[in-house]
Amino acid sequence: MITVCSLAIGLGAGPGFLFGFVGPALQEELRVSRAGLGLLIGLFFGFTGLTSLLAARWGARLGARRCLTLNMVTVALGGVAAALWGSYPVLAVVAVMAGAAYAFGNVGTNLAVMAVVRPGIGGFALTLKTAGVPAIASVLALGGGWAETAGWRAVAWALAVAGGVAALAVLLVLPRSGGSAVTVRPEPPLRRGFWTLPLAAFLFICGTQPLQSWMVTYVHDEAGLPLAQAGPLMAAGTAFGLTGMLGAARWADRLGARRRAVFVALLCVVAAVGVAGVLAGARWWLPLLAAGAVLGVSANLAGAGLTHAVVIDRAPESVGRASGVTMTGYYAGTLVAPWGFGALADATDGYEAPWTVCLVLLLLAAAAYGWAHRMLPVQPTPGTNTPGTGPPNTGPPNTGTPGTRGAGPGARPH
Repeated sequence: MITVCSLAIGLGAGPGFLFGFVGPALQEELRVSRAGLGLLIGLFFGFTGLTSLLAARWGARLGARRCLTLNMVTVALGGVAAALWGSYPVLAVVAVMAGAAYAFGNVGTNLAVMAVVRPGIGGFALTLKTAGVPAIASVLALGGGWAETAGWRAVAWALAVAGGVAALAVLLVLPRSGGSAVTVRPEPPLRRGFWTLPLAAFLFICGTQPLQSWMVTYVHDEAGLPLAQAGPLMAAGTAFGLTGMLGAARWADRLGARRRAVFVALLCVVAAVGVAGVLAGARWWLPLLAAGAVLGVSANLAGAGLTHAVVIDRAPESVGRASGVTMTGYYAGTLVAPWGFGALADATDGYEAPWTVCLVLLLLAAAAYGWAHRMLPVQPTPGTNTPGTGPPNTGPPNTGTPGTRGAGPGARPH
């Protein structure tokens, strides 16, 4: 079950990564500016956020099987549309539709995983499931090199075929009775000062998302590497980032709920160091760029997942409301970051300014998580005797509907 869900959640994010990893090929064929390329990525993740509240309400009623089938069929059809009619307007429609469907994929995978794991390991199981995102991103990054020889449409065809295969796997593995009983209980209002968490999430994703969406294009433009070399470099960074993501999740569990926000603040600083390495390495020393990419992507993957756990730590009585508010900030960042990075690169005719802005945003994000740590003490989790240790089946607080385990907008994009 976890293997199929990991494949599905990774392929669900595939269209968003596709635009960035084959960016130079798209720019050459369609004459797309950096801002236009960033807008495609932003539309995908932005519409994931806009649809997440709807998915939180209807995902549990539809069940995991239907949610994931919907997501994978949309990926397959989107890949076909992009390959056959790959104009910019068509790609924008594909980004919107695939992003909206990805919100249901987030809900479906969380429902499926939490239905089969034993209590006490839900957080790690959800992290393991989410590992499919960087795994598929690594494959698509390699596809960026393929796009230079076979064309970016060949990569879109490959994504379409993979989406179709994943849809069949979902239908074969997930049970038909994939629904989940929805019980609604009133939630208390969020505590004063909770706004610091959505602000921190916004700053964090604005600072780290370009490490995923712009790296291949950046290395191609600034370091002069062909796509056949830039793609594997990004793939290696994402693969190492996957290891860092899993290790950070285990480490944060050992530190406990009270220190989790501080740990995420530290990850923001690590990501800032990675951005500095990426900025300096393209001009001076490519191994420094590679090391910076690994640090930054690892911190991006780990920090985004642990942000959801911080939400549960600080608002266990209002997980649905807190998740929705926090993810509003998070997905607003995913909408703004790729487009803003590209627009600033166009305006300054280079990448120094946008990477510098990313670095500053990450330092501000670290301060915001530290502020949240001080303003929002860890609360006892309902139904537990030990304050602040988190619920038995914690992971990302993907519970947009109160009382529904794992069915909401909390699942992140990469």
